[in-house]
Amino acid sequence: MKGLIFDLDGTLLDSMPAWNQLLDNMLLKKGIVPPADLLDRTKTLGLENATGMVLEEFGLDDDPAEVYQLFQDEMEYQYCNTIPLKPGVRNFLDAMKGRIPMAVATATSRALVEKVLAHHNLTDYFQSITTVAEAGIGKHDPKVFLIAAEKLQLPVEECIVFEDSLTAIRSANNAGFYTVAIHEASNLHEQEALQKEANQYVKDFAEVILR
Repeated sequence: MKGLIFDLDGTLLDSMPAWNQLLDNMLLKKGIVPPADLLDRTKTLGLENATGMVLEEFGLDDDPAEVYQLFQDEMEYQYCNTIPLKPGVRNFLDAMKGRIPMAVATATSRALVEKVLAHHNLTDYFQSITTVAEAGIGKHDPKVFLIAAEKLQLPVEECIVFEDSLTAIRSANNAGFYTVAIHEASNLHEQEALQKEANQYVKDFAEVILR
């Protein structure tokens, strides 16, 4: 393999509980019981699209731009104060830096990605960042991964995609990428399918075997 493409939330960062709490709290404040699958349905869309979807689905008349900014502000604080890297990430990235080109492909906004990478002193580890907002479509479509590979100037078959989402693993597989699924406690119901469908399934980055 000549290139590595990483999801951010749930893959490099242990941030899915924070995202889940953010969505749940918004609905609970409105007296709405959050559906159990809300995080699954929104996490690959990008925050702007997810915000619009939630407001529309539950008939809320809040200003989408204001809600989006509140989410951005809260997650910026969480990213830079409470959310750690997932197990084994630091050692794995240290081992890969300078050996294999690396990229981030994420549903998170570029502004947040840049801030959290800087917070963890990881900015220089990655050759590029691509977001679903820039791709114009969520990770149910492989476009964000294809753009990331193009930025690395590598063909699909020479790139590994690291993801925690079953939706994203499936779209990357369909596009011809080699995939590594990272265990994520917030979506335990997907773990069996991830084990079957990803080329590799690991509990943490210490278990990754590069081809």
